[in-house]
Amino acid sequence: MRWILSSLVVANVFAFALLQDWLSPWLAGDREPRRVVQQRDPDRLRVVPLERLGSAPARPSAGQARAPARAASASPAPATVPPAQPSPDASTASPPLPEAPVEEAAVESAGDAVALAADAVCTAFGPLDEPRAHRLRAALEAAGARVEATRIEQAANYFVYVPPADTLAEAQRRLAELHRIGQDDAFLMQEGALRLGISVGLYRSQDMARALVARLESLGQTGLRIVPRGAVTIRMRLQAHWPDRGAAAAAAAIAGRFEAPARECG
Repeated sequence: MRWILSSLVVANVFAFALLQDWLSPWLAGDREPRRVVQQRDPDRLRVVPLERLGSAPARPSAGQARAPARAASASPAPATVPPAQPSPDASTASPPLPEAPVEEAAVESAGDAVALAADAVCTAFGPLDEPRAHRLRAALEAAGARVEATRIEQAANYFVYVPPADTLAEAQRRLAELHRIGQDDAFLMQEGALRLGISVGLYRSQDMARALVARLESLGQTGLRIVPRGAVTIRMRLQAHWPDRGAAAAAAAIAGRFEAPARECG
């Protein structure tokens, strides 16, 4: 045991001497104060800028990068900006950002609106008398339809005529033209406010009177007029707009309750 204790004492003494640099004359090392003593011409050291060494400047820290950015934003923009040069390494360029999902949502919303418009169904009713039209409209709206009503003034008859001519000869010439194109029931009126006018026809509905005028105008007869004759009654047309064909199936059953046949709008 004595030799072990002696070895430990010697090792401790050697370590202590090494820490105190007592052995530096015999051992070469870079510990203080020997490293300071070994410096050569320290007064000749100079600080040289990095630009003079030709090396790229070091990357600034995050705080240093924000400070120049704030200074640049406060300074006015230059009058002209040179065009940006392409990056020498295109492979390191950042990938393009994905498209915003808002546009996709807008496209989907537009597609849904088109699909709803394609499925929408319109059903027409009338013309009907006012009390029946109001009851039918209430029933259609209760079934989920959006209803539009058009008020129509309907006369007992509609009279088609040619306004009075200035002379009898002109009136007879116009009457001959109507006979020539097949309007044989036209005749010259000899008395009243329409004297020297030509009666072309009397019709039960305004649509029939308009169809006659359109046919005669296509054959070159212009200036024809339509006036209602007899008592005028108020009629109404209804158009029911349904969200889909399944909902529109209720239109026929509802129309049957009011004796108002349903048909497609158009």
